[in-house]
Amino acid sequence: MIAIIAAMDKELHSLLDQVTIFKTEVVAEKTFFVGTLSGKDVIIAKSGIGKVNAAVTTAILLDHYAVDFVINTGLAGGIAPAKSGDIVIAADVAYSDVDFRVINPELSFGQMEGEPFLVASDIALIQLAKEVLVEFKIDFQLGTLVSGDQFVTSKKKIKMIMDNVDTVIACEMEGMAVALTCYHFKTPFIIIRGVSDIIDATKQVSDYYAISTSIAKKTTDFVIRFIEKCQWNK
Repeated sequence: MIAIIAAMDKELHSLLDQVTIFKTEVVAEKTFFVGTLSGKDVIIAKSGIGKVNAAVTTAILLDHYAVDFVINTGLAGGIAPAKSGDIVIAADVAYSDVDFRVINPELSFGQMEGEPFLVASDIALIQLAKEVLVEFKIDFQLGTLVSGDQFVTSKKKIKMIMDNVDTVIACEMEGMAVALTCYHFKTPFIIIRGVSDIIDATKQVSDYYAISTSIAKKTTDFVIRFIEKCQWNK
């Protein structure tokens, strides 16, 4: 079974329109839609915004259902050279808002004590995503996604993590929580995001409101193509 997690209704609406839903379940106030998409068994969850909601949702998914791998999808704020409308594939993920260095100088900025600094997406899933993106001539970026509980409008807010990781391409609010939960459950994952706005752009916030719904649909359309092509045999 393929699990798909997104934070907001706009990120799931067009996806759910394509799913044959057999069962809807609510656990800890999180709703899970079980069904089929493109002939594949899927379970789709709306996590809500932020790392706590994402971690709770992912843990329930992996504890309650027989999940082969997880797709985390939705929107992200891009960092040049990313541009609005690009698809971002996370090679790996990090926190953008964690700092334990005062009490443990051996840790890097962005590293939670006892946890890995970077969590990598599954290599086979990344390769499949790249093949589908190239096949359909979709502009994309592959790099590090960073997660924090804030809507970032200036690179100054994420300068510390960008100083530590030179491959940061986008930021959002749930990816690291999904990634770390999958890491602990030993479950493969991939993060597929659509760039709805560009950090430090003059009209970043207005751009987000103007195009986020259409970018969410574009991202969903790609996720559906990705699932259609997927032959998971791990």
